[in-house]
Amino acid sequence: MHRSIHRPLAVCVTVLTLLGIAAVPATAARKPAIGANGQGTVLVVGDSLTFGANYFGKLGVKAQGTNIWTNVVLDAKNGRKATVGAKIIANRLSSSTTAIVVALGTNDMISKSESWYPTYAIDTVMEQAGGLPVLWVNLEFSPTGRADWRARGVRFNRALQSATRRYPNLVIADWNKFFTPKGQSRFVADGVHLSVTGYKTRTTYFINQMKLFGQRIVDATTTTITTTTSTSSTTTTTVPATTTTNPDSSTSSTTPSSTTATSEPPSSSSSTQPSSTP
Repeated sequence: MHRSIHRPLAVCVTVLTLLGIAAVPATAARKPAIGANGQGTVLVVGDSLTFGANYFGKLGVKAQGTNIWTNVVLDAKNGRKATVGAKIIANRLSSSTTAIVVALGTNDMISKSESWYPTYAIDTVMEQAGGLPVLWVNLEFSPTGRADWRARGVRFNRALQSATRRYPNLVIADWNKFFTPKGQSRFVADGVHLSVTGYKTRTTYFINQMKLFGQRIVDATTTTITTTTSTSSTTTTTVPATTTTNPDSSTSSTTPSSTTATSEPPSSSSSTQPSSTP
C-alpha cells in the first residue's frame, strides 16, 4: 500500500526531469517574502550556457547558497535569444523580484549580423527590467572558432558597455575578460558551448559575480534615522554603480533562500553539447 501511494509521484518526477523541468518543493514555490536585507527574488534568465552551468555546476543551488535573496528563479532554454528573454522577464517578474541576472546574446550574435541589432536587443531587455538592478554576463566565443561570430560578440560587448551609460541599473559581469580556455576548462568543437569543467568554471564565476552584485544592491539600500518630535525610519534604495564587477571577490548575507529552476535538458548527456545553438 505504501509503495503504490508513492509510485505516481515518482513517475511524475521522472517525467518532469526528462522534460528538463525541475520539481520544486511546495514550500519553495510559495511567494517569497522580502528579507531583512531588502532582497526578495532574483530572476536568472539564460540560454543553454546557463543551463549547462546549472546542470553540471549546480548554479541554482549555489545561487541559493549565497543567502542574499530569499528566492532564486532560474529560467534557461536552449537557443534563447535576448529578445525572447525580454518576454520571459516580463512574464516572470513579480512584486517580490528585486534583481535580475541576464546571460543572453550569444544566439542573437550567431543569427544576427546587423550592426544595429545588439543595441536593439539590449534595450529590449532593459526596458522590461523596469529599473530593477540588472547583472548581465557578457559574451565570449572560442578564439579558434568562427571569426564572424567572434566579431559579432565583440560588437555586442561594446554595445553592452555603452548601455551602462543609458541604464544606471545595469552592471556587466565580464566573462569575456575572465575566461581563458585551458586544460579541461575549455570550449568544445562548436566554439560556443563548454566542456563539463568549463561549465563548472562558469558556475564559479557566475556565483562570485552574483555575490558582488547582490552585496552592492544591499549596500545601496540605506536606512536613515531622523529625530524630530518623534523618531522615524526612512529607507531609500538606489541602483548599483555602472562598473564591471571583480571576479575575484565574494560576499555573503544571512537571508534564507529557495530555488526554482525551469530549463531544457542539454543536447547531449555526455561531457559536451554538440549543438551550435546555446
